[in-house]
Amino acid sequence: MTLDYLYNNYVYILMPLISGLIGYITNVLAIKMTFYPIDYFGIRPFGWQGIIPSKTTKMASKSVDLLTRDLFKTSEVFSKLEPKEVSEICKEQFISLSKQITKKVMHSRMPFIWEHSSYKIKTQIENSLAQMMPEIVENSMAKIKNNIDDLIDLKSLAITSLKEDKSLINKIFLDLGGKEFRFIEVSGLYLGMLFGIGQIFTSMYTNHWIMFLTYGIFIGYITNYLAIKLIFEPIEPIKFGPIVLWGLFLKRQKEESYRYAQIISEKILTVENLFNAIFRSSNNTKIQTIMETEVSVAIDKIFRELPFTVKLLLPSDKIKEFKSVALFELMCEMPVYIRIMFPYAEKTLDIQNTIGSKMASLPPKKFIDFLRPAFQEDEWKLILVGAILGGLAGILQYFLS
Repeated sequence: MTLDYLYNNYVYILMPLISGLIGYITNVLAIKMTFYPIDYFGIRPFGWQGIIPSKTTKMASKSVDLLTRDLFKTSEVFSKLEPKEVSEICKEQFISLSKQITKKVMHSRMPFIWEHSSYKIKTQIENSLAQMMPEIVENSMAKIKNNIDDLIDLKSLAITSLKEDKSLINKIFLDLGGKEFRFIEVSGLYLGMLFGIGQIFTSMYTNHWIMFLTYGIFIGYITNYLAIKLIFEPIEPIKFGPIVLWGLFLKRQKEESYRYAQIISEKILTVENLFNAIFRSSNNTKIQTIMETEVSVAIDKIFRELPFTVKLLLPSDKIKEFKSVALFELMCEMPVYIRIMFPYAEKTLDIQNTIGSKMASLPPKKFIDFLRPAFQEDEWKLILVGAILGGLAGILQYFLS
């Protein structure tokens, strides 16, 4: 091959390279436009927001439905907690809290009685509540454990976490399908070069701009379409001699399962988030009822053991007020004081391994559903973007040629 030949035919030689570049760039841009920008950029309707961030709530809802249906059963996970163990861990903390609550309530609501009570009576009331506090905690945890499905709205918790941090839904899909997305990008290069060879033969008959436009659209479209198909299909491995065709995402099911479980356990279903959902939810009347019952039983027992003369000074409305204020203080402080048992809860609940092992054992069809929602509904947009960008690149190629 002489230099003159290369000089006279360099356009044909460059075609596969340029087509490969078109395929690569269009695929890279299509992937980027799927996830970015996180917030709408531009002036509506002339602007863009990443396909995934634009449907955070919908995507989150789909992901959480799959999570709660197949991987995480709240009652099953919380059944591992031992209320007595929790009570033992929290014992000293809550004894201190009980004394703090007693003094605060008596000083604020029954100052006269408290001021004129003997040291012995004051100590008896403080110590009685302190002694009962571990029992209150143990009984409360037992009831929480038995009613956990009513106490935690897992879907609401997860969706709220994802809506508060839009980048988190991106992180889940990008971490879970990182290698697959890179495959889409690189496959655009190789498939583009392959189709570029066909462009050489076509250009021998015509160099009309329509040919460049058509090839650009075709390359942009087909590279994205084939890349997405190759990620998820075939669902079961198909052998052709030494060659095995199998969806790329499915090949790494175990690896991706534990990666997904790690993100969920560290960012969404953390022990802190779960217990905050129990104790800090503004509309969670169930936990208040549980705590109210335990506090009421404990205070009734304490006042029954007081001397008769003290009881005469405590009308029923005062005892009721005492219970109400004590409950309020306990509900306010509970989320803070319960944190001491988080390391135990994290180890016992073992959320990451629970989710990871279940996901790793899912049938292939169910497994791909965890990444498929990122494409399924809007994959036509991804393919269309690739076709449009390919067409523009084809026209540019025409002018460069």
